[in-house]
Formats: sequence, C-alpha cells, structure tokens
Amino acid sequence: MVNIQGQFSLVGAQMLLFNRPIDIQTGEYTTKYSAEEWKEHMLSRQAEFKEVRKTAENNLSNWLDDNSDAQVTRAYYLDGELTAVFGNDNANVSNGMNYGFEYGVAKSDGEQRGLSGDDLTEYVENRIEFELKRKYGNRLEVREGPAGTMGTVGDYREELFGGERWPSVENIPQHPEIDWNAPSPKEAGTWKGPIELNTTAFLTMREQARNA
Repeated sequence: MVNIQGQFSLVGAQMLLFNRPIDIQTGEYTTKYSAEEWKEHMLSRQAEFKEVRKTAENNLSNWLDDNSDAQVTRAYYLDGELTAVFGNDNANVSNGMNYGFEYGVAKSDGEQRGLSGDDLTEYVENRIEFELKRKYGNRLEVREGPAGTMGTVGDYREELFGGERWPSVENIPQHPEIDWNAPSPKEAGTWKGPIELNTTAFLTMREQARNA
C-alpha cells in the first residue's frame, strides 16, 4: 500500500483476476459470452493495467526525486519498520501503511474550518497521527522534530523504498495462472449452490462502515 500526499498509488499493484463468471443458479459458466470472448477481455484488461502500473511506478520515482530535499518532521514506524514520512511543503509518502481515507477526511474538515497553507498542513498531519495511533496502538511509533533536525525525504528513501521494499510487481506474490480451459465448475466440484444473501448481515456491515 503506497500513499503519495494522501493519494492511493497503484505502484506495484496487481489487477484482480476474476474467475470465469458462473451463473449462480445453474452452477455452469455464464452463457452471456464464450470462453474465448472472456479470455480476450481479461487479457486486454491485463495489458491496460500493466501500463497503468508502470506509469504509477514512474510517478512515485519522480515524486521522490522532486521532493528529496523536503525536510522531514514526522517519521512513522509500524512494528519497527519505517512506513511513512511527513515533511514541510505538504510532502508525505508511505509504504506499507494506508492513511488515504484519514487524509481526505482531515483535509476536508480543515478546509471547512477555514484553514489553509501551513496551518492546514499541520492540522491534517495532527489528525492523521491521532487516527493512526488509534488504529495501530502500540504497534506504531512516531518520531517527530522541527524541520531541519530529522533529515530530508531523500535521507529516508533507501530505508522506505530500497531493494525489495520497492513496491514493484516483482516484489509481491504473483497470482496463479488462469486455467482458461477449466471444466464446468459443477464437474470440478467448486460450485457450492446458489448464493444466499443475508440481508440483515449486509445491512449491519454497511452501518458499521458508515460509522467507522
């Protein structure tokens, strides 16, 4: 999980590979399109996503170059491993910790309070720190200091993104290959019958997400 200035990045991400769609009532593959049509569609999507991911990798690398001199004021360690740095001029980036949702909410709230510039940046960072401490508890360590005392984003780059920590597709588990010629799901024993929707459970989960 990578965030750049509160925005989720697809660097290193993999496209979800969906199994060939099954008719939930019959347990057979859908007849809306043929196996070849499905294969062509999925391979096309994979090729497009590969280009998107490559662009995201370039954007992250360029961002780290452009902000290498930004003075770090907060460094976040999760389970002892550096996961994010925040600095002046609203420079912040994470590897292995997602704060995008908290960032968006805090920024919107700060703007509604009439904050801007450094005041808005400080407000957002304080809110994010509060939420992350609540989320991760004692697993999270935050090191803070005035600008000019903790080094620059460039100083943290190797620890944050060096070697196998660079979020490229080569450094994350690979999806198994799709079996384009898989037998009928009924024959393969993978179909468990029609899906039963638990409306009460669904509504409960939606309410929990809304109140989170």
